[in-house]
Amino acid sequence: MPEALTRLDTWPTVDVSALSPKRRETFQKRCQAITVYITQPEHSVSSITSETGVDRKTLRRLVDRCTAFHPDGRLYGFRGALPGLHVKTYERFKPVSFTRAGGRAGAFKQLLQRYPDIASYLRRVFVMRNRGVEIEREVRKSMRSIHQQFLKMCRASGVHADEYPFTERRLGIRSLYTHFQSLAEESFEMSVKHAGGQSVRAAPTSAAQAPAATRAYEVVEFDGHKIDLRLTVRLSSPGGEQRLVEIHRIWLLVVLDVATRCVLGHHVALSVEYSKADLACALQAALRPFRARTYRIPTLAVREGGGFPSQRMPELEYACWDWFRCDNAKAHLAPDTIERLTQTIGCWTDVGAPAQPNDRPHIERFFHLISRHFAHQLPGNLGSNPSAIERALSDPKGDLRLLVDVDELEDMIEVLLADYNGEPHTGLYGRTSLEAMAHSVAQHRSRIRTLPVAARSNLCLLHEAKIVIIKGKPGTGLRPYINFISVRYTSPLLASSPALIGKKLRIYYDPRDIRVVKAFFDDGTELGILSAARPWCFTPHSLKVRREICRLIAERKLDIREGDNPIEAWARMRSEQRHNKVSAGCRASGQAAAVGANQRGQ
Repeated sequence: MPEALTRLDTWPTVDVSALSPKRRETFQKRCQAITVYITQPEHSVSSITSETGVDRKTLRRLVDRCTAFHPDGRLYGFRGALPGLHVKTYERFKPVSFTRAGGRAGAFKQLLQRYPDIASYLRRVFVMRNRGVEIEREVRKSMRSIHQQFLKMCRASGVHADEYPFTERRLGIRSLYTHFQSLAEESFEMSVKHAGGQSVRAAPTSAAQAPAATRAYEVVEFDGHKIDLRLTVRLSSPGGEQRLVEIHRIWLLVVLDVATRCVLGHHVALSVEYSKADLACALQAALRPFRARTYRIPTLAVREGGGFPSQRMPELEYACWDWFRCDNAKAHLAPDTIERLTQTIGCWTDVGAPAQPNDRPHIERFFHLISRHFAHQLPGNLGSNPSAIERALSDPKGDLRLLVDVDELEDMIEVLLADYNGEPHTGLYGRTSLEAMAHSVAQHRSRIRTLPVAARSNLCLLHEAKIVIIKGKPGTGLRPYINFISVRYTSPLLASSPALIGKKLRIYYDPRDIRVVKAFFDDGTELGILSAARPWCFTPHSLKVRREICRLIAERKLDIREGDNPIEAWARMRSEQRHNKVSAGCRASGQAAAVGANQRGQ
C-alpha cells in the first residue's frame, strides 16, 4: 500500500453521534480493524478478526473501499467503513422482463450502456439545448421534441418494439427527464444553464488564501487606482522651447499593510493601463529605504508624526511581507510578477475572484478616501460622474497653466501618503499607522523578514453541533452554501456540488472564533471545512460578537457601508461609546465638584 494512503490522520472522518447505537458499534469495530491492519502490519489477519469480529473477506473489502477515491476527489477514508454505504451506483445486468408489474430498475441506464450512440446523442442534445443561438436551430428544445428524437434513435439503433422503452406506457419519458437532471448535476455551470440561469458566480478558489492579519508585514494588499484628474506634462524641444501637453490617464499603485493600515510604498503610472513593470516599481518602493523628494512647491512638507515605515524605523529597510493580496488583473498574474513575489520576496499570493472588490476592503477604502479628499479637490478633476459639480467648477476653460503638473502631483501624493501614515485611525483604537507599526514591530521583531544583502542591489516581489440546510439557486447562479448566524459559509467542494442543495449538514464550530466550521452530512460522513463569506472571514471574532453585530444592524444602530469590515465597525462604535461614557463621567464629576465647592463656600 502506498505510504500516502496509510496516513490515517488525513482520512475524512465520520460524525459517530449521527449514527444509531447499532450502526455506531459496527462502524467502530470496522475502524479498529482497519487501523490495526494498516498501522500494525505485525498483527495477523486472524488475530484482527478475532479481536474485532470483522471477518477476513469484509476486512479486505473495507480496506480497498477506504483507500479508493470518492467522487468528491478525496479518499473515502473512514467514510468507507459506514455500514450499508453504497460506493457504486446501481447497475442492471438482468434483461428487462415484462411478464409482471415492476422490476424495471436501471433499465434506462442499461439501454444507454448497450447503445453508446444514444447516450452520446442525449449528451450532445443536452449541451446544445443550453447554448445561445449561433446557427439556425430550435431554441431551447422541449423535452417532448427530444423524446421523439430519442425514440427515433432507438429504432435506428435496432431496439425492437417488444423491448424497452417501447413496452413502457409513457415510452421512458420520465427516465429521460431523470437522465437530463443527472447530466445537469455533473457541474454547477451546467446546472445553472439547465435551470435557465444567465450567469455563474465566481467559485471560491482552492488556492491558498491569506490569513487574518495579526501583525505588521504579515498581509499586504495591493491595487491600482485611476485618479480622476487632468494633468499636464512639460515637453522640451531640442531648442529649449517648452510646451504643455494634457493627459488623462493617471494610476496610483499602493502597497498597504493590513494590520497597521500603513502605506509601505507607492508608484504613479502615466498610461492607459498599468503594466507589470509599473507594479515592480511599486514593490521596489515598498522594499527600499524611503528617500524624500525635493518638493517643487515651497510650502509642501510632511507634517510632524508622518512619514513611511522604513524612514522612521531603520530595521524595516528591505522588510518583506508574508502574504500578498491582490485582484486578478493581468499585470498581477504575469509570470514575471509571480516570480518576483515568490522567489525574490518569498511570499504567498492571494488572488481574489473577478469583480469582487470587497475581497480587499482596506485598499478599496483607502482609494475612496484618496478620491474624495484629494483628487476631487484639485483643478481639472473629472469628478465621480459626468454631471458632478466638481467637474464643472474645476474646468480650466482651456488654460493648461491652471492644471496640476505631473511632478507637482507626485510631490503632493508623497506628502499625502506620508501624512496618512501619521493620521489616527479608529480601527487602530486611536493610534496612527506608524505608531501601530512601531508597536507591532516591537512585539514581533523576530518575525520580520528582510531581503538578503545580496538581493538588495537587484530588486525586480480556524464545538457544538448545529443542523443546517444547504441552499442555492442554480437558476440565478447562486452556488450552494449554508447560513450560520446571518453569514454564508461555503467551500470550493460545496460550491461546485449542485446535487447537495437541500440536504442537511451537521456543523461544528469553536465559539471563540467562528470564521470556519467543520461540516458533516446527515449520515455522518465528512464534507470538510467551510469558511465564512468575506469580509467576516478576515478578523477573528466570537459567536457573541457576531450575534451582537447582527442585532445592532437589524435595529439600525450600526451602519455597515460597502467594503467595511463589520468587526472593525463594531469595534469603532464600542470605542466611541466608551469615550462618550468617559467624557460624560468627567463632566458629571466636574459639576459635582463645582456644587461641592459652592456649598463649602457658603
